[in-house]
Amino acid sequence: SGIFSGTLSWLFQQFDGSVPFNELVDLAWQQGLTEPDPRADLDGSDVMRKLVILARESGLDIEPDSVKVESLVPEELRSLSLDEFFDNGALLSEILQERLTKAQRDEQVLRYVARLEKNGKATVGVEALPREHALANLLPCDNIFAIESKWYKDNPLVIRGPGAGREVTAGAIQSDLNRLAGLF
Repeated sequence: SGIFSGTLSWLFQQFDGSVPFNELVDLAWQQGLTEPDPRADLDGSDVMRKLVILARESGLDIEPDSVKVESLVPEELRSLSLDEFFDNGALLSEILQERLTKAQRDEQVLRYVARLEKNGKATVGVEALPREHALANLLPCDNIFAIESKWYKDNPLVIRGPGAGREVTAGAIQSDLNRLAGLF
């Protein structure tokens, strides 16, 4: 399991009910933490693709359409222009505020989680997690991979680090360019 989007990590780390979710999306967009159209982050497709890659690298034969993906973008906001999307963003907040209120009542936090079961079942979406859960305790923008197995059942093996922002993206591009330059 894990949090495979630095953008969604940042958003859910900030989302404590004091600021509406749509305003956090706007702030993340202004800071360059989202795709040019943040719906590309919010629809879960990027996280789904990363989960499929991870599953395939783990030896599972999985197709993108077999992953159950929860999009955070309400149907009525999907075909709007970017400006109209931001103007109508309160719809994002309404849905998530209800879930946040319930999670907080249960002393939990919301996170956008990718899960891969050993039987190949794959899901991507919002989950309420105990505050002490490995996936709940991140720095803003962190990605995290938690490996649970026979040996790591009660205390998963965790790999985590930054996953969004201009510097991280620039560093990844530079690394790829350096590797490509070494091929010629």
